[in-house]
Amino acid sequence: MKRNRSLNDCAFNIREFNRREFLRSGLSAIIPLIFSGGALARRIAFGASNLVSPPPASGYSNSQGVNGWIEPPPGVVPSACWQCVTRCSLWFFVKNGILTHVEGNPNSLRTRGKICNKAHGAVSQVYNPDRIFFPMRRVNGTPRGGGRWERVSWDEALGIVAERIKKNLDEGTPEKIMFHYGRMKGSHATILKNIFMKALGSETIGNHTSICEGGKWVAQELTWGKHYDVNDVENTNLILNFGCNFFETHTSHNVFNQRVTSALSRGVPLYTFDVRLSNTAAKSTEWIPIKPGTDLAVVLAMANSVIEAGLYDELFINKWTNVTIPQLKEHLAPYTPEWAEGVSGVKAEKIRSLALAYAKAKPGTIVSYRGAIAHYNGVQTERAILMLEALCGNIDVKGGRCKPVAPKWVSTFPEPHFVEKPKALNILDGEGIAYPTHNVSNQVFRMIKEGKNGRPDVYITYCYNPVYVNGNCQGNIEVLQDEELVPFHVAVTPYYSESAHLADLILPDATYPERWTLEDHVSYDQIPEYYIRQPAINPLGEARDFADVACELAGMVGRPLGFASHEEFVRDACGNTPGVREAGGFDFMRKYGVWYDKNAKPIYRSFEKVLSEDELKGTIVDEKTGVIWKGEPGQDYTTTPGAYKKYVGQMIDGVAYKGFAPDKINKSGKFEIYSQFLADKGFPPIPSWMPIPEHENLDGKSLVLTTFKFVTQTHSRTQNCKYLTEIYHDNPAWINPVTARKFGISDGDTIRIKSQIGEIVTKARITEGIIPGVIAVSHHLGHWQYGRYASGVKSPFGRDDEPDLGRIWWKGNHGVHPNWIIPNSPEPIGGQQRWMDTVVTVEKHFIDSKLTLVQKLDNLV
Repeated sequence: MKRNRSLNDCAFNIREFNRREFLRSGLSAIIPLIFSGGALARRIAFGASNLVSPPPASGYSNSQGVNGWIEPPPGVVPSACWQCVTRCSLWFFVKNGILTHVEGNPNSLRTRGKICNKAHGAVSQVYNPDRIFFPMRRVNGTPRGGGRWERVSWDEALGIVAERIKKNLDEGTPEKIMFHYGRMKGSHATILKNIFMKALGSETIGNHTSICEGGKWVAQELTWGKHYDVNDVENTNLILNFGCNFFETHTSHNVFNQRVTSALSRGVPLYTFDVRLSNTAAKSTEWIPIKPGTDLAVVLAMANSVIEAGLYDELFINKWTNVTIPQLKEHLAPYTPEWAEGVSGVKAEKIRSLALAYAKAKPGTIVSYRGAIAHYNGVQTERAILMLEALCGNIDVKGGRCKPVAPKWVSTFPEPHFVEKPKALNILDGEGIAYPTHNVSNQVFRMIKEGKNGRPDVYITYCYNPVYVNGNCQGNIEVLQDEELVPFHVAVTPYYSESAHLADLILPDATYPERWTLEDHVSYDQIPEYYIRQPAINPLGEARDFADVACELAGMVGRPLGFASHEEFVRDACGNTPGVREAGGFDFMRKYGVWYDKNAKPIYRSFEKVLSEDELKGTIVDEKTGVIWKGEPGQDYTTTPGAYKKYVGQMIDGVAYKGFAPDKINKSGKFEIYSQFLADKGFPPIPSWMPIPEHENLDGKSLVLTTFKFVTQTHSRTQNCKYLTEIYHDNPAWINPVTARKFGISDGDTIRIKSQIGEIVTKARITEGIIPGVIAVSHHLGHWQYGRYASGVKSPFGRDDEPDLGRIWWKGNHGVHPNWIIPNSPEPIGGQQRWMDTVVTVEKHFIDSKLTLVQKLDNLV
């Protein structure tokens, strides 16, 4: 007689289900639906949003601490994520000294206790078998990239670095000590950039902003001053989205995603302009296909429509901006919706109707990111969007686009001053860029190669893989390989990356569950939240937090920082920051992970704050601009170098307001729709149409290549997470059926994509989820180092004892990297890398039958 199966039997069978078959059959059936346009697809796409947090393991909901703060259960360490720039507060679960899993911190106002699926990759990264566990030196006499390494002690490694640093200090060339970082925020940035490098006397500090969001920030600095913004979507009535895939990735993905979801649940319409049917476009009220690089035309036409309909906020324009409605009406007159339709492919009536809907929403908000900004005209596009929002009175109001609110940690450690003024090599800002206020990091290797402005002697990369993440991978490799161009390269990284492969010395950095950090990201509730990252486990092997290493290095070269460790720095700030200090300081933050004032109110319209007499002490008013600043009598605010650092407020109609505080440039405290700074550099001072030169005369054989990001990966850093890469490790090129027929390409065909600098080979994915004339290949994949999960290549001294290494069913299929064929090409105003402008040709790729046979034999072996 057949017995009934118990729930335990069923659970056992589920656990034994073959993962390979599930991912090959089930997931492969689901993912295409995500990118189709039906209602089911939109539900699936929304469900695929990576806001996931498993049920609490220990029933913490009834465990209340002080004043309503939730106390973590035993074995739980409050900390913060590092998988993306959102840096969410979370809980690490530890058992017997082993990190087991991750959950959201329910005390966090920002994250509301949720995390995304990328956060769960922390466990994979800590215990990655290809991780670097001790310092490694390139074997003497072998070329860079030869892959021959020897293990050295920390004492020996730091001695080597200190000797190179000391040599430059003694020779009076501290600027030849270059620090080039990628993702670095909070107290890591403070210690390494503002304290350590300043102590050495070097300002040759490169970043990665130009390959990320530089164009957006430069546009904001030219318009409303200090960069960064918050779209208050939870309180808005309409959302326009230009080129941002926020249901999958965003600078505040988890935080922002939840609030958009809340808005949609109460019926707020979302309209997404994109060349591709992203998950965000699929979940939108409407996806509006648009030609790449033409968002600017649509926004200008929307502004024209708002003025023609008389729906503008004349009070805001007249009082807070430096233009008038008649001036804008005359400027925008040529930019009609009919004109924009011819440029963008978006119907004129759609442009007009959405413009009027946005103007009437009161409030509405506009989201923008790389899809619209990473173009030749990206800075003007962002400025045009800000102009449209100002026209409709949606600046820094509840439900509009707001100035950010973030925590301000207070440290008692003074910044070191061993030199009067640090020096820098003039290689950070590229050439011919009007306002490179965030450097032009993608041009640094070209500047080093040309050597006209000097070269670094010591090149330190931190959390940065420039060979892979910048365009023109081959050109990057050639520079970093050349010991005459880069005499000494130190790679600080937990993992063996493409750039570490070309280093002289590798220092094993601690992973984020093993280190301290003060965190400071913006709040989407307009209330500052203070949170920290603290170690859940001890660093594995001999890995060390580089902030601690910097403290030791500084002491070795006679430039002590004033504190001995990152923990000491965090402890000091927790004990001296108002609010955190009264809550319990360091002990409170260690216990709960976050603090915010539960009685605080959201901050809106901060520019309207009237300054007090105390705030005005020691200030003067610049006659030309009305800027209130701490300058010297007779000084001209606009032309005095660094005057923006002394800005206090803006005089308007005889009243001293806080205004729109500047940053990087000596802008006034007004919302500058007209930019004299741009006029001075030969650009239109009011946002105007700027066509993309390469797109002006495309022949019938050319396509525009764009890139995008996927929900389960982050830039270049997460592909070594077996959990994430098992889900997403293949990135075929998206091609519209009309385009595919033109080139004789069928779904699944192997194709060759060529640009002016190279070619890549991949598979074709034929879909109506992308407009004709465009081909799209996602970022993230195609690693040729970075360990076996990401690339199939074992790192030096990598371990073989992880059982899952034998379960990599995607061997030989690690995707393709589009950066091999994308030039390092900056836009002219801020230097933003033009990820979306590359012109390519596409053809079917025929593989030699003999080569195919050899490959088959290799696979059998």
